Amino acid sequence: MLSLEFVAKEYNLQPVLDDINLSLAKGESYSLTAPNGSGKTTLLQIMAGLTQPTRGRVLWDNQPFRVKMRGRIGVVLQQTFLYGDLTGTENLSFYASLYGMKKPKQTADEWVKTVGLQDASDVKVKEYSKGMKQRLSFARALLHQPELLLLDEPFDGLDAKGSTLFKELLAEVVRSGSTVFLVTHQGEDAAQMQHRLSLRYGRLVAAG
Repeated sequence: MLSLEFVAKEYNLQPVLDDINLSLAKGESYSLTAPNGSGKTTLLQIMAGLTQPTRGRVLWDNQPFRVKMRGRIGVVLQQTFLYGDLTGTENLSFYASLYGMKKPKQTADEWVKTVGLQDASDVKVKEYSKGMKQRLSFARALLHQPELLLLDEPFDGLDAKGSTLFKELLAEVVRSGSTVFLVTHQGEDAAQMQHRLSLRYGRLVAAG
């Protein structure tokens, strides 16, 4: 599973992360809470292979993390990675095809229903509300059954019904043996995770 060794990140010579050491276990859930500007999103992007650390190593099963390993990870970031001129179903079909799934349209239809967007499946995503886009982003991250799910404020923009649905989906992900790493500012959401972490002065510490 994913691990970080002495990972640091600087922007314009200003340190954001410093000597981050982290090893994720299969079938476990983690939360990361910290103030805005503390480097939470930067850390998540490094874990997803979307940003390179200034120094340190990112490993998968003790091997250097490579681009091809991204297919084993699902991500929900503030950037949705959705295509506004495509419908909800078309977006999911496209990603299912990228992941080499045998029946991309069928997979897309199933996930549209799972996240409660069946009534808007043929609507272009640029017409979706923020909450609808968040639901679709969740489906995009989960449709290929990733081994690791990285989430940046995934409940932002969701109503109570959507939040409850996604918490149930996350619990199912962990029960299936996959790992969840959740970045949130909500203590209630963090409390549901098995391991609680925080960032202080760019360093990872146990929360509470």
